[in-house]
Amino acid sequence: MPRLANRIRRCASLPLALFLVFTHVAAADELVLRDGSRLVGEVVSRDDGILGFKTAFAGLIRVKWDEIVSIAADKPMEFLLDDDRTLMVTRVENTQTGVRVETADGGAAENLEQEQIALINPEPWRKGQGIKFSGHANASLQRQTGNTDKDEIDLDGDMTLRRRDDRFKAFAELEKDRAENQKIKDAWKLEGDYNYFVNKQWYWGAFARLAHDQFADLDLRTSVGPLVGYQWFESEALNLSTSTGLSYVKEDFTNEPDNDYFAIPWNIDFDKYLFGHFMQFYHKQTGFWSLENSGDVVVDTWTGLRFPLVLGLVASTELKLRYDGSAADSASKTDTTYSLKLGYQW
Repeated sequence: MPRLANRIRRCASLPLALFLVFTHVAAADELVLRDGSRLVGEVVSRDDGILGFKTAFAGLIRVKWDEIVSIAADKPMEFLLDDDRTLMVTRVENTQTGVRVETADGGAAENLEQEQIALINPEPWRKGQGIKFSGHANASLQRQTGNTDKDEIDLDGDMTLRRRDDRFKAFAELEKDRAENQKIKDAWKLEGDYNYFVNKQWYWGAFARLAHDQFADLDLRTSVGPLVGYQWFESEALNLSTSTGLSYVKEDFTNEPDNDYFAIPWNIDFDKYLFGHFMQFYHKQTGFWSLENSGDVVVDTWTGLRFPLVLGLVASTELKLRYDGSAADSASKTDTTYSLKLGYQW
């Protein structure tokens, strides 16, 4: 009797097990590609023409939107359109001329132009909900002993607070080098920008920059002013923004006479992932050009490659070039630094 009862229980549980298995398989999104491949998983997001799709066998993969024939979603996908309208979509048919979508409310299918679809499953800030906080913190430390006794400490970091309609950006940098117990570099920089977006690309705002460089005889340079900018691209894969405006610059030198003038400032921020997400190329440039003396040009550039590691850790190699046309006569106007850094990004 016990053996018979066990058999009955096993037989009774078999339909439930099969139901759970098939329910698990069915509870997934299906992606059909132009080469006939079918992928089962979960639609994560679409940004900048790339669909993030999470699979059980390969984790998160990135698929070009043009290679997709159709998507059948188990849970409705949220489409954010270019007019800020949202649609909850359960099925997508992608064609050369447009996109046919079926919505979760069971209404008639809707035909969209490719350009109308801004994002799929957007982050909350894109819809005006909450703030996105991102940034980097890096360190480059070197200790050399023996024939040469040398210490180098380079720290830098940036952060961005992004909402749908505005943005605050900050950047800080510290450089302290010693050789044979003698200080050979002591410099720091602090920048802050506020941007208000009047549409998806154009923004206006204000900025402030502070800089100190002991061996350029610069005790403190302060520059502030209004700005206007253009956001060319903004996504995880590709970002580019440029801005300019009008700046008041005040320079306090340790030995040389102090100076103040109006200038035209500019700022360039660019980054792009290469080979999937294997590495990221970046270039940042800030500068200003005096309206009173054409020789007073100050330019700072940071160009490098970031290599994501694990748990947010990032290794990077960087070339930093600084040109200061208003530096004291006794100081070099150009400073070049090559760095290997270890940092963290969020």
